[in-house]
Amino acid sequence: MCYNNCMKLKYALPLAQMVLAVLLIRWSDLWERAAMRTMDMPGPAPAFTLMLSINAPVTLVRILYRPLFLHDPWDDIILIVAIGLFWYYVALNINSWRERRTLLLFAWAPLRIATDLIMIALGACLGLFCILAANTSPYTPFSALAWPWFIPTWASLLLWSLGSVLVFGRDLIHYFLRKSPQTTSSAQA
Repeated sequence: MCYNNCMKLKYALPLAQMVLAVLLIRWSDLWERAAMRTMDMPGPAPAFTLMLSINAPVTLVRILYRPLFLHDPWDDIILIVAIGLFWYYVALNINSWRERRTLLLFAWAPLRIATDLIMIALGACLGLFCILAANTSPYTPFSALAWPWFIPTWASLLLWSLGSVLVFGRDLIHYFLRKSPQTTSSAQA
């Protein structure tokens, strides 16, 4: 039973996210063409901003490679492939959580702890960004978004923030709790 559902989730989730990304990128291109007729510098399209917030961890990686060498078609292709790979990893983690109540992370302790701490810190930074974006001061990137776009954009960033802090924080706590009883029980035996 779980095998079929796990297989469906493992392939359906990345495919659905990739299709959503393609649709939002296309919507963004159409919006940009229409906006260029009436505005001098329209800024980022709301659909593209929403797509980046739905895929916030991929967006953080995109920030690193974007200025290097890419033009629009290749940037979009690499972004869509990265979204598919990321959501495949998310689906694998969901399946791992259902089966073993653990995340798919490194087995070596220093890498696992470092990954948990980095993801908690990134989640906290993203949460701070959400608070600033909700403030809608003129200096936040979302201040130009209309409310129908702002709410799902802000909510997805907030979910990524809270989710990463809670999930990776729980993994870190359980890693240390699992380590402690094993060492004490082996010392007593």
